[in-house]
Amino acid sequence: MLDSQLMDHPFDRYAAYTDVAALKESSAQPLRKCMRVNTLKMDTEAFKKYAAQKNWKLDPVLWCKEGFFIDREDRSVPLGKDLLHLLGHTYMQEASSMLPVAMLDPQPGENILDMAAAPGSKSTQIAARMNNRGVLIANDMQEARLQTLRAALNRLGVMNVIVTKKMGQWFGSHMTGRFDRVLIDAPCTGQGTARKDAGALKYCSIDSIGKNAKLQRELLEAAVHATNIGGRIVYSTCTLTPEENEDVVLSVLSKFPNQLEVLDPRNCGVDNEKWKVDKAIEDSLIVQRSLYPLSTIHYPFLRLWPQTYNSEGFFCAVLKKTGPTKDAEKTDLVKLDKEVLQKGRVKEICEFLEMRFGTSFKNKSEVLLQSIERLWITTEEVFTFKLPCSNAGIGLPFGKTLTKSPIMIDHDIATLRGSAVTKGVIDLTEEQWKLLARGQDIDCDPELFGKVLFQYNGICIGRGNAREGRCKNQLPRWIVQVLS
Repeated sequence: MLDSQLMDHPFDRYAAYTDVAALKESSAQPLRKCMRVNTLKMDTEAFKKYAAQKNWKLDPVLWCKEGFFIDREDRSVPLGKDLLHLLGHTYMQEASSMLPVAMLDPQPGENILDMAAAPGSKSTQIAARMNNRGVLIANDMQEARLQTLRAALNRLGVMNVIVTKKMGQWFGSHMTGRFDRVLIDAPCTGQGTARKDAGALKYCSIDSIGKNAKLQRELLEAAVHATNIGGRIVYSTCTLTPEENEDVVLSVLSKFPNQLEVLDPRNCGVDNEKWKVDKAIEDSLIVQRSLYPLSTIHYPFLRLWPQTYNSEGFFCAVLKKTGPTKDAEKTDLVKLDKEVLQKGRVKEICEFLEMRFGTSFKNKSEVLLQSIERLWITTEEVFTFKLPCSNAGIGLPFGKTLTKSPIMIDHDIATLRGSAVTKGVIDLTEEQWKLLARGQDIDCDPELFGKVLFQYNGICIGRGNAREGRCKNQLPRWIVQVLS
């Protein structure tokens, strides 16, 4: 192992593994802009048409069918202010960050754990692959990060989720064998993010690398325990150090030699004809051979050097649990902090929404929960999932009960399903949309009265309140602040 303390640059220690000059040059270049289509709200073909209207040039992310690099001549409006991004139809996400979920290959109806979920890029990607079916546990430890996570889940229309606030190691002891798939995108020194944040290289001392590696081994071991037999575990980081990548996975494999199998990424659900997966595997094999020259066994892990795919640096390993690693412990279940809405009340609300908008915004397999005057919508699978801890959030905000009306529909459910409404809708002209984007009210049909939804180019963008030919702008304040 090379001693980074003797090197002039943190990347010098990788001379035995890759072209360091190319690594440094690539890491000094800005990242390509990249978006992922949120298929809970929009399909990729519709996004391609939208991009064509914007004169955007799209290049696919080769390991993620929903991901696209974007090049634009007109950069006057940042992509972060694009309407589809603000409404959760798309998500700004670096290309290599899409790889772990592609390797996880989540399926509708499964129980899945994202052990270190904030800020939400991978949790929302998982939920979209699940098509809001099954159970997704999105976990993180810090309250500030949980707020960011919940905001992302809501904006992208995720309802099959339970947010938890636990140490990742907790799941290995208290939810043993409960999940079909577990993702541990581990906290790390973040060397691979240098193209986005040059300051990332300030925190890669031998001491910080060692502390991270210890935590990562604990988290990966907990992920193994939490996965059921036959289930899949994906371990990933956005750093380049072998100590936090190959070494961590190899140490856990040595601890469970008869209970874990390394899966070949070429057989994990990604179209390998489209990207140089063999190169990513070989780049990890080079590291493994250098670290353990006497070993005759090396594994098909994925190592993405920034210069290889013109992306951030990343590491990913895919494991399958083939045998028991720990006996499940008996744990007490915790009751939800929200009550199931009574059937009569659900019927009243759905009938009101049908009358008002031509749709109830609720499917038969979904459940409405209530806490005081607030309502949330989730799936029956989530509602019946046995959880031995309190939750920090469940489902998607649905609405608020009012004294003069059964419900005021929430912005998040409106933008998820409001494009299908047939009544109580204002199809915005270009001028009306510009007024709303500046936070102003608009004129409307005098026949409209009460809560309405705005549609712009066939997409629901939010809510309003019509009265006597004027409609009050009820778009979320943060959207107006971003647009104005």
